[in-house]
Amino acid sequence: MRFIVVLMLLLTTGMSVSALAKDKPQVTPPQIITLAAISLPQDVKEKYAEQTVAVKVKATISVYGTVDGEVKIITSSGDAAFDNAVIESIQKSVFSPAYSDTTAISSSILLPLHVKVEKIIPEEQANGEAQPIAE
Repeated sequence: MRFIVVLMLLLTTGMSVSALAKDKPQVTPPQIITLAAISLPQDVKEKYAEQTVAVKVKATISVYGTVDGEVKIITSSGDAAFDNAVIESIQKSVFSPAYSDTTAISSSILLPLHVKVEKIIPEEQANGEAQPIAE
């Protein structure tokens, strides 16, 4: 008889735990929809030309998909001007908010970025135009 009571208790406990697990909301993290261009100052572009620079930032995304509050540098590039350009880019970017089931919620996101800085090509060379020769 004790065996049956213990078995019934275990079955009842198992059912209530699985029932509780089904009530847990499904959370979908925020996603980047459009990452704004990173506008680096000319001297920073020259300094990092043809390099990939890693920066990790943390931002809070509102229920509207906008950055809410301060963007924090978690892993710096080592250059304050570079980091500030990344922060400005994230603040101008568009996100989808996080969702708890079907309800939009505010949440934080960590973004590990690897920024490839292209070599600077003068505009006339990029267009294939010949440069005038000074006499």
